[in-house]
Amino acid sequence: MAMHANFLLVKTRPAVALAVLWANCLWVQAAQEPGMPIELLVSEQYISNSNSANAEQSTLDTGNSQNRDELGPLRGISLRLSTGIGYDDNVFRTGSNTRNDFYWLVRPSVVFNFAAGKHGFSVGYEGAYAKYFDFSTEDYFDHALFANAGLDLSRKVDLNLGAEIEYGHDPRGSLGNRLVVPGDLDRWFAYDVNASLVVGREIARAQIIPSASFSGMRYLNNNQSIRDFDRQDVRLRGNWRFTPKLYGIAEGGYGNVNHLDSRNTLDRTETDFLVGVGWLATAKTSGEALFGILYRSYEDASTPNDTNPTWDIRVNWEPKTYSKVTAYTRRTSRENAGGVGNFLADSYGVLWRHGINRRTLLSTSLDYTVADFESAREDKYVTFDLGLTYQLINWLDARVTYQYLNRRSNLPGIEYDDNKILFELRAATNLTMGP
Repeated sequence: MAMHANFLLVKTRPAVALAVLWANCLWVQAAQEPGMPIELLVSEQYISNSNSANAEQSTLDTGNSQNRDELGPLRGISLRLSTGIGYDDNVFRTGSNTRNDFYWLVRPSVVFNFAAGKHGFSVGYEGAYAKYFDFSTEDYFDHALFANAGLDLSRKVDLNLGAEIEYGHDPRGSLGNRLVVPGDLDRWFAYDVNASLVVGREIARAQIIPSASFSGMRYLNNNQSIRDFDRQDVRLRGNWRFTPKLYGIAEGGYGNVNHLDSRNTLDRTETDFLVGVGWLATAKTSGEALFGILYRSYEDASTPNDTNPTWDIRVNWEPKTYSKVTAYTRRTSRENAGGVGNFLADSYGVLWRHGINRRTLLSTSLDYTVADFESAREDKYVTFDLGLTYQLINWLDARVTYQYLNRRSNLPGIEYDDNKILFELRAATNLTMGP
């Protein structure tokens, strides 16, 4: 008994220490003035924007790649480092015989921002390193290298270029991934190169945005080469402003998906066309609503082509300078694991960020995704996140995050519930160079 008690103390001591630190911070801030604008530099960099059931896969666990250089200097270096301890009560995401474990998580980030005349450039690295106490099969070391360029070609024309390579993993039980993964996690290499040309300013009567991207994935272990693919996409978007606060949108795209393994017969083209409106009703409310069709044509004659309705809706509401709510729903076409079929994913969600005061930030999100497979299988995912961040000093935050994951399906034996909690200390600094 004494041996088990000592083992438990060793496992939980770091988490208890961080919990006490966080609770003390909350007590100190309770007497401070509420309702102040959000000014959490470190927190802004790491606020999770997880709006899909497989957000872990695409954003380096709980990081937010969409905000990489949002707060960095125009000329200089942005440095971020997060380290913490977490607990997962269902490591393998099974419906029975669940296993729990503690884990360490470290997330470094460095972004170099520089300019040449009117043109802006950024190059950076993000990582996520997890080490589990008992189950080493769940360890991962994810990396992402990226570069972006914003070229101001003329008063009415901008060119945006981007490139990224990422080494990542498939979280167990996540959307579209294998139902059973014996041994180590499935690991992969992914790439994306993209360009968009913006013709016309946002406030102009008309704006046209053609874009193109080349992307793909290569699986690195567990004999998953059947899932390797390349994808090419071209899109064209046009905005027509009816009034200063209302504009029409027409958008279309063509995608070509090629699988590298001859056993995978899901090579196809995808064509979509959407129309809708965007609005800025007040300074506090904005959004876009697009509706259209998605047509998928398969090279293999045994797979029937299909046409489906599609949509992309997002509404932002900012009742206060320190509080913002975003609601969304969208339909996407996704790859499925094992080369056994692709599927449609319908997502519905809401995100809320609220500055309790200058030092304390509350963030929460809820996502519900329905995956509709051609085999009549239907999976339903619920992802709920709740985070509270306290700024200890101007370059250091303490944060606690709770996440709940749930999968229900008409395929028996794959349902699960998973609860995770993570305590972190996160540091950030910006080093400005030049004028």
